[in-house]
Amino acid sequence: MNIKSLMALLFAVAILSCEENRRMIVPFVPEGDRVILLEEFTGKGCTNCPKGSREIENLLTLFPDNLVAVSLHAGFFADPSIFPLGDYDLRTDEGEELIDYLGSPIGYPSGIVDRTVFNGEMQLGANAWASAISQYLQTPPAIDLAIIKEYTDATRELVVTVNGIGKEEVSGDITLSIMLTESGIVDAQDDQEAGGIVLDYVHKHVLRDMMTPAKGETIVTNISGGQTFSKTYTLTLDPAWVADNMEIVAFVSNVNGINFPVIQAAHTGVKE
Repeated sequence: MNIKSLMALLFAVAILSCEENRRMIVPFVPEGDRVILLEEFTGKGCTNCPKGSREIENLLTLFPDNLVAVSLHAGFFADPSIFPLGDYDLRTDEGEELIDYLGSPIGYPSGIVDRTVFNGEMQLGANAWASAISQYLQTPPAIDLAIIKEYTDATRELVVTVNGIGKEEVSGDITLSIMLTESGIVDAQDDQEAGGIVLDYVHKHVLRDMMTPAKGETIVTNISGGQTFSKTYTLTLDPAWVADNMEIVAFVSNVNGINFPVIQAAHTGVKE
């Protein structure tokens, strides 16, 4: 694998301080090109969840080069038989599997940052996301990732290759996950802050499908500095999805028993 192409992923990052709702993010410059994964659990029937969605947009502004978000419509509040809102069922089989794998939230909005326990909890309220992201960014990634993609409009075929290189030794199974998300989906949403049901609510970062199994695919067991891997996947996009609004989210996790923290994430637009 061309290591130079991976090095091109390194970002020049300057994180600015921000005060919002009396929270202060202390500015710092990460030592490497760490990209953090935030997985938000949500549903159209969840009246508090839009608060979390708005916080995600704030965080993507605060950490523009170091954060990728995925909204998982799964569980009770996403079930259209319980909350028959709008036209679309935004659930996926993978999302339902992940809410079991990662743990169902006790309260909403709720999200998981890098699948890592923070202050004794994995499921975090929106007011804790910024602190967790800020802390994890201070650790450089043990693996670098690069996404190479090819999308054909005529056939809607998407080919994704993920290349990785170890920057230090990591023990255990290294699993690769590839998610496809879509933004700009207009459908109903219960939104307490907006006064109730919003018929033209814009859903963002919605998990549409995965190119790997929901829990990821073991790509290598144990990895050392300089060791590389590469895997290619192909999927035909559903005709209802808008490719221009879709993003490829790839990440690697270090699986050791009941722990499976994300080591590094990467993302790019399907047609970017």
